[in-house]
Amino acid sequence: MRRWLLLMVLACHPAFADEAKGPHNEGDYGGVVPGEPKKPEPPKKGKPKRPAPKGTLSWIGFEAKNGSSEVFLQSIAPFEVAQHLENGTLVVNLSGVSRLGQNTWRPIDTHFFDNPLSRITARRAGAAKAGKDHPGHAAGIELRITFKNPKDAKEGALRSATEADGMYYQYLSFAGTPSSDATLQEPEK
Repeated sequence: MRRWLLLMVLACHPAFADEAKGPHNEGDYGGVVPGEPKKPEPPKKGKPKRPAPKGTLSWIGFEAKNGSSEVFLQSIAPFEVAQHLENGTLVVNLSGVSRLGQNTWRPIDTHFFDNPLSRITARRAGAAKAGKDHPGHAAGIELRITFKNPKDAKEGALRSATEADGMYYQYLSFAGTPSSDATLQEPEK
């Protein structure tokens, strides 16, 4: 009798074993991919999720590429980027955005990847007048990008785009340093 009951339960719900154990599998990236719209999620109870309001930095992303790296910043509307170095740290001031989106206040630890960056942090910042070692900036968001080796600190190559997903992106690219595995060979005589 128990076997029949168990078989009936399993037969009534054949996808029981295929159900996901969480929002995504371990190791799957659940974040933003520039230019790709978010995958449609099954309808949830309650209010539908709306995009972040104008003036919000909605995502900070990072991608390591062959020893170099790219940081991307996402918002619903265009914003400006200004960069300068302070004591081996790259300070990136964003004007045109004044709010941090969900989870953008969390630091990004990048030191485990093969790239020159170590950590990216974001916070709200008030306006500042220019000083001896830094330019002035309007109120907005401040990113601090630390490098594994402070001597390698430099401004990133900047480009911007409105991607196919309708969001505005600013990209900062950082070239990698030569690998320590590379050895110089003397020319043959």
